[in-house]
Amino acid sequence: MEATRKRPREEEEDSQDPAAKQRTRPQNSNAPGTTATPASVSQNTSSGATPPTGTPSSSGHQQQRPNQGQHPNPAHPSQPYRPSKLEHAFFGIEVMDDVVKAIGDFLLQYCNQPNVEIEAKLGVIIDNNTRQRLELPVRNEVVLTPNSPYLRYRFVSDMTLILYKHTYEVDQFFQGPGGKVRVTKDQKTNKVIENGIVKKERIANLDVYSPRNAFDFRVSVNVEIPESAPSGTPQFERNKDRISYRLNNFKIDLTQVKSGNASNGNNQPHNYSQMRQPSSNQQDLTHELEIEFIHPEELIRERDIRTNGGARPDRFYEVVGRFVNNIRGLIIQ
Repeated sequence: MEATRKRPREEEEDSQDPAAKQRTRPQNSNAPGTTATPASVSQNTSSGATPPTGTPSSSGHQQQRPNQGQHPNPAHPSQPYRPSKLEHAFFGIEVMDDVVKAIGDFLLQYCNQPNVEIEAKLGVIIDNNTRQRLELPVRNEVVLTPNSPYLRYRFVSDMTLILYKHTYEVDQFFQGPGGKVRVTKDQKTNKVIENGIVKKERIANLDVYSPRNAFDFRVSVNVEIPESAPSGTPQFERNKDRISYRLNNFKIDLTQVKSGNASNGNNQPHNYSQMRQPSSNQQDLTHELEIEFIHPEELIRERDIRTNGGARPDRFYEVVGRFVNNIRGLIIQ
């Protein structure tokens, strides 16, 4: 029987190079390292659509994500989330302590004076009606409105007895043409100390009531104007036993004051104390604790930058904050 003749198509395929036939042959889905693509996926790919993520292949394996391996999972996913940077607030604004802001506003108004003195004294605020420490329906520090018609009080800087080494000075007060002149002498040498003759003018006070602590405090702005030596007899004297501590631009003075030889007893310091009651032999003895700027021009310089503008941001309220923080530290000790 005559052999069946091959059709032209089959003859053409037989004449092709064996290597070419191998390239055109479909890959074996069972070959290691290969993944067969379903027909439906191939159609979607050829039309430009992205294959659905996680579509199983014909070999049963999960199809790899396009970006898999570029962003690996955390090594320890069970650890709590810790942001690299903690923001202070939603709007990036750090709100200033309200008492510091009030004291800063007060000093911003009054500190720009020649020969200025900026100090704070610890003491107690006395209600003029009860003659006891002021009681207000508040729990925390509050700044009192100066010269308020609704609250009659006075600030008394007397404290408890403080034990420390004594340095001896005496203040003599003379009546001058423009007011009282203070002459400060060393008791041991009877010589006037450096810058010891001044006329002190009070500019303004701001009182802070602190019910959580044993003491309140008063921030004062004064001007000490140098004067020449006065003549005559002093009206009264204040003998001071004082020790001072310095830290950066602040000085702390612990002072025991004994007043005498006064013609007007109404000007003598009140002898109120939180810890002791007045007695007959202590009526002219007081104990004062105060902190002041050694160089108030630092604060004035920051004030000028704030009000007039400068090459750098001002640190006015930062300096005031350090001042108030030192006051609070003294109170709680």
